[in-house]
Amino acid sequence: MAYKVKKIDVGQLGVEETQALYAVDCSIVEKYNFLKQFRDVSDYKHSFLSTFLTGDHELFVIAHHSAICGMISFIKSADWSGKERYELTIRLCELVVSDSLLACLDQLVCEKLAQHGEFALITFNHELEALISKHTAKIDQNANTYTLDKVDIDLNMLNETIGECQAKNGDLEMIYTDLISEEYIQQYCDLFMETMVYMPDRKEEGYVRYVITPEKQRQKNEEWAKMNQAHHCYLIFDGDEMIGKTNLSVDNNDPRFPYQFMIGIKSEYRGRSLGKWLYASMYKRLAENVAFEKVLIHHHPENKHAIAISEWMGYKFKYVEVKHVLTS
Repeated sequence: MAYKVKKIDVGQLGVEETQALYAVDCSIVEKYNFLKQFRDVSDYKHSFLSTFLTGDHELFVIAHHSAICGMISFIKSADWSGKERYELTIRLCELVVSDSLLACLDQLVCEKLAQHGEFALITFNHELEALISKHTAKIDQNANTYTLDKVDIDLNMLNETIGECQAKNGDLEMIYTDLISEEYIQQYCDLFMETMVYMPDRKEEGYVRYVITPEKQRQKNEEWAKMNQAHHCYLIFDGDEMIGKTNLSVDNNDPRFPYQFMIGIKSEYRGRSLGKWLYASMYKRLAENVAFEKVLIHHHPENKHAIAISEWMGYKFKYVEVKHVLTS
């Protein structure tokens, strides 16, 4: 019997149907090494399924005989530039992707392309390359995902690293802030944009340049405050000049999985162990002040230097996530 894609009417789901979908989600999490975002079926219902009750969001299951073997979400999101577009995310329970499963998925892809002309297709571990190759597609984001368990943080190593880096870089000053305030905002945005130039993400044909301005950062500050999301940031200064930074966000409502993002050092200051200094300072604070489980980070596969520092910190590879932009 062929595979079938079925749209789910989330508002009509009963208790048993909700539990079945949650069981499928748990199976998918295990297969891909995803973080277990939902604590139980109630959390799954209120934090995930509820997002498909209104707006343009659609949820599908892939069925084979009477079994659910995958889930697909189709939502409206925004790219780095703020342009809205649809995103189709395919997550499979099946370990082997057969020709009949590919044909079923391709039918949905073709239908969505006919409706919208363009959307982003998110896949994991390169398992749908045969499907993507049938369409006009450009890679927008290509990311190796790594996680760091709290139990793997070596505070003795971090303290030693901080001491060594401080001694080696006595001409520089490390500053912690939980808000990109007016005092720092212009230099922060300038450094963000300057260091983005060196990111290998730019090599991808469909890459959309991320632009941060003081006005956008002020808006982010307000959004994070409304969402009860903490922004931890370490900055390195040479006199009055900001020359390095790293960022980490924590959802104070559910601090289990902080997200590390955008570490950057001015090119002329590289080779002075400043990345390790930033990491050691950040994770010392995190380990001592936040009740988390795992930290999440994404690296482009060719960002070897950043990957090396993350692995030195204790991060372990989990999965590959690629966002393709498909056009009709």
